[in-house]
Amino acid sequence: MANHPNQIISKERICDEVWGDAYIGFDNTIMVHIRRLREKIEDNPSNPKYIINVKGLGYKLMTKED
Repeated sequence: MANHPNQIISKERICDEVWGDAYIGFDNTIMVHIRRLREKIEDNPSNPKYIINVKGLGYKLMTKED
């Protein structure tokens, strides 16, 4: 996401980039890792400003300029 700010990255692409094509896991795995990232960078992880969920599409890393 850091290499492609302000672009929607699908959960499938995140899995491929992090664990490779052979990864067979659960959708919750991505959500847990995103939550942990939010806890580290967001002022309020429950109301994120930087890592945004785009329902049905994936996640987007917002820059401060947006």
